[in-house]
Amino acid sequence: MRHGTDDWRKFGYAIDRFENALKHLSYRSVFEPVTEPQGPYTVGYFTVRAGATNAVSAAGVQSLLSESNLGAPHGAELLKPAVLPDFPHMPEAPRLPTDETNYHVQRRHQAVSKSRNIREAFLEIERKDHAMLESLSLGYEEGKEKYIGFLAALSLKRHFLSAALQKPSECHYEASTRILLCEIEIPDFATLRITKLRGKSSDWVDVSAAEKKRLCETLVFALCIRAAYLTAQSDFGNFIDTVAVNALQNWFDPATGAPRSGTIASLQARKEDLLTLQPGRLDAKSCFAHLKGISPPSVTHVTPIRPIFVLDKKDHRIVGNRDVDASLAAEENLASIPWEDFEHLVRQLFEWEFGRDGVEVKVTRASRDRGVDAIMFDPDPLRGGKYVLQAKRYTRTVDVAAVRDLYGTVVNEGANRGILVTTSGFGPDSYDFAKDKPLSLRRERA
Repeated sequence: MRHGTDDWRKFGYAIDRFENALKHLSYRSVFEPVTEPQGPYTVGYFTVRAGATNAVSAAGVQSLLSESNLGAPHGAELLKPAVLPDFPHMPEAPRLPTDETNYHVQRRHQAVSKSRNIREAFLEIERKDHAMLESLSLGYEEGKEKYIGFLAALSLKRHFLSAALQKPSECHYEASTRILLCEIEIPDFATLRITKLRGKSSDWVDVSAAEKKRLCETLVFALCIRAAYLTAQSDFGNFIDTVAVNALQNWFDPATGAPRSGTIASLQARKEDLLTLQPGRLDAKSCFAHLKGISPPSVTHVTPIRPIFVLDKKDHRIVGNRDVDASLAAEENLASIPWEDFEHLVRQLFEWEFGRDGVEVKVTRASRDRGVDAIMFDPDPLRGGKYVLQAKRYTRTVDVAAVRDLYGTVVNEGANRGILVTTSGFGPDSYDFAKDKPLSLRRERA
C-alpha cells in the first residue's frame, strides 16, 4: 500500500520535472528562440537574476562567439525537430479505498490528468513543428528564396542567446545575386544592463560605466559576426555566395530626447571566408575589422551609418547574367549588337575590372527607355556600396537629359554613385551637369 503511494508521489514529482524541462531547458518549439529560463535555473555564462530580461552578464557578452554558442545544429540538422525528454513512466494504480475524497486517490487523479494535458500539449507542438519543417525542407530543396532566408533565420533561433539580447531579426535571400542579407536589432544601450557577480558572492551588480562601454562595443561586433557565421553555416544547399549583415538600433537622442533609429553596424563577407572562422578563438573587434565591417566611432554617442549592402525586397528587376563576350566576333561593332546584349556586355566589363575585389554586377530588366541596366554592389567599407549602371548603345551624342535621369535614379535608389556608359559620347552640358555630383560618364569605343 505504502509502496504504491510512494510511486505515485514520485510520479507527480517526475511530471513536474518533465514540465520544467520542456518549459525551461529544451523544448517548446524549434521555431522559438533558445534563451535562458526565467527562474532558478542556469544555462552557461548567461544566467542573471530571475526575470531580469533587460540584463545580460559580462561573461555572457564575452562568450557570444564561443564554441558552445555557435556549435550544432547547422545545415540540414536545422531541419530536424528537437527531441522531447522521455515521458515519465506511469506506475500501476495502487489498491486504495474507492472513496473519492481519499487524499491518495485525488493525488493519483491529479497526476494522471496533469500528465495527459502536458503530454498532449507538447505532442501537438511537436506535430506542428514536424509539418512546418517538412514544408520548409521541400521549399529549400527547390531553391525558393523565402525558404533559404527562413532557414538562415531558423539558424539564429536554434542557437542560444540571452533574453536581453533577443530582438527581431530577418533574413532575405536574393537568388539573382546569391546574397543573403541578415538584419538584426541591437538593444538600446541606455536601457541594457550588463551585470557581474560581486566577488565570490552570489550577488549580481552592474558593471562600471567604462566597462559597459567596452562590452557594448564587443556586443555589437559579436552579434554581427554571430549572425553572419550562423547564416553561412545554414547553407548546406550551397545557394549563397555572400552574406551581408546590417545591425539596426532604436534609441533616444540624448540631446533632444527624440526617438531615433538606424543602422549602427554593417558587414559583408564571402560565405567561404565566414566558414573558416574558428568559434572560441575569435576576438570580436579584430574579427569584425578582418571582415571589413563598419560601425560608428562610439557606442555611447550613436550615429547611423550607410549600410554596405541594402536589399530592395520589392525589387524584381534583376535578371540572370549572360556571357555575351564569348559570342562576339573579334571585329564586331558594339553599336550594332542588340541592346540587351550590350547591357550584359557592360556588366561583364565591370566584373572583369572590379570582380577581383568582390564586386558583384547584376543586370536589371529593361526599362521603357532601355536605359536602367545594372546594379553593382561593392563590399569595400570605404569606397563601397551600391552603384547604378546605365548603358546607352547610341551612335549619337548622349543628351544631358539622360544624365539628369541617371542622377534621379541614384537619388531614388539610395545609391552611392551612378555610372553611364555609352558607345558614342557626351556633350559639354552633360559633363557640366555631372560635375560635383556622384556620377561617372564613360565611353566604350564601338
